[in-house]
Amino acid sequence: MTETSFRNFIQKLDDEGKLLRVSAEIDTLDEIGAFIARSDYEGSGKSILFENPKGYDIPVFANTIGASYSRIADVFNMPVKRAVPGAVRRMKEVMQNGGLPPVRVDNEEAPCKQVIMTGDDVDLSILPILRMNPEDGTKTSTFLEGRFMCAPACSKPAEGAQNLSYHRFEITEKNQGSVWIFRQTGDAKTMEECWNAKIDDPSSTWDRESAEPFPMAFVMGVGPEFILAGANSALPHKNADFAFVGGLRDEAVKMVKCETIDVDVPADAEIIIEGIFKPFNWVKQGRFASFNGFYDESRRRPVFDVTAITMRKKPIYQHVHIGRPLNETNNIAAFFRSVKVYQDLSQVLPNITDVFVDPAAGCGFTVHIAMDKRRVGEPKMAMMRAYTALGGFAKHIYVYDSDIDIHNPHERDWALAHRFMADRDLLIIPNVIGMAIDPLAQGIMGKTAKLGVYDGTPEMPINTRTFMGLDCTIPLGLKVMERVLPKPEVEARIDEIWQTTMSEARG
Repeated sequence: MTETSFRNFIQKLDDEGKLLRVSAEIDTLDEIGAFIARSDYEGSGKSILFENPKGYDIPVFANTIGASYSRIADVFNMPVKRAVPGAVRRMKEVMQNGGLPPVRVDNEEAPCKQVIMTGDDVDLSILPILRMNPEDGTKTSTFLEGRFMCAPACSKPAEGAQNLSYHRFEITEKNQGSVWIFRQTGDAKTMEECWNAKIDDPSSTWDRESAEPFPMAFVMGVGPEFILAGANSALPHKNADFAFVGGLRDEAVKMVKCETIDVDVPADAEIIIEGIFKPFNWVKQGRFASFNGFYDESRRRPVFDVTAITMRKKPIYQHVHIGRPLNETNNIAAFFRSVKVYQDLSQVLPNITDVFVDPAAGCGFTVHIAMDKRRVGEPKMAMMRAYTALGGFAKHIYVYDSDIDIHNPHERDWALAHRFMADRDLLIIPNVIGMAIDPLAQGIMGKTAKLGVYDGTPEMPINTRTFMGLDCTIPLGLKVMERVLPKPEVEARIDEIWQTTMSEARG
């Protein structure tokens, strides 16, 4: 394999036994998605290389990050158990020093330029794009196969800036599809700047003469730093995201300009999909499995016209998976929501020790917080601050003492059973702002306007629900029995014996 950061990453995974190779012929419609889901539920923790996708000669690589914190911790160079506070500290360091600026290279030095397709040669059907879930893409007249591309998207919000983010791209023609540009992302703001309009405003206010196309490139075949940067809401809208990635990995990103749009992309990526959003051009996008384990309804989304495909010879198609929890997308989103809550809480409660947003519970609906409690009332303050930190996303918040490993469900259940008393420690607040995609939220059912850039629905749902907080900490001043805990020095020795014994058992 040609030396690139992505290929070196795959080789390193293989050398360390962290890569699962699937040599059997496997269908890109449903079967690969089902295999990834099985791997996540089994807790394999491995990345997956599908070497023989049915009907394609391009392998599919999945679970760059996967459904655990292990690879996230590796990127931030932190222990898994300190991944969230460690990431907060590392991100602050990189952003304060400006990261490591990228370097521009010529096309001849860019593997992603080895094959260039423009005009009539553009054909997305040559790529093994997956249907990730059985009903993806259905309930629309434009339904083709329900194939969705899920990869980092790169745009240019300002001169010298790059914005990495994620949007779901449904493929409906060889050179076209629709993209859900998520609100609250930098790309939604940049699109509005290009179109010279608030996209949610009535069409009568749109100035079609002054509006310009919004360019974007989907990027496949990049290292885990890029995957995480695309989901990191802590990065400013007009940030130099490539400099941030370079600072994280202590190696400058080599970048090259796209063929048909004014956007820079990683030069050693495997595949680049270039295109534009023409102003106010809409189509109905098929429904899609969402983070909460339900199929979201089909909605109106902007059309993405593909203007070029560039790639290396014999490329590897990189896929970021979403479906029923657990999955890679939920894990990444939950991690950065944990980071957001930790950052916000630590400003008023520096005794917060960890935050875990459960990716299986709507990647934000359920939040677990650990703290060294010092004053009566701090757990409730943490609950309410966490709720506002996520803008009403959180639905259930649990607060524990710092001796509880909040990533371990057995530990959490033990604390709930032995440190929580409902009449004393339960906080319930009805009729608060919630999430429009919560199936139990009260409002105009099925009308989740404002969830995407625009869906043609004029009504804003009432969208209220009940917020619940549970204080699972020991009341201050209460003497309780001593908890049974292991001794660290003994556990360190058992770790060695355990690893040796299990290795011998595997033969």
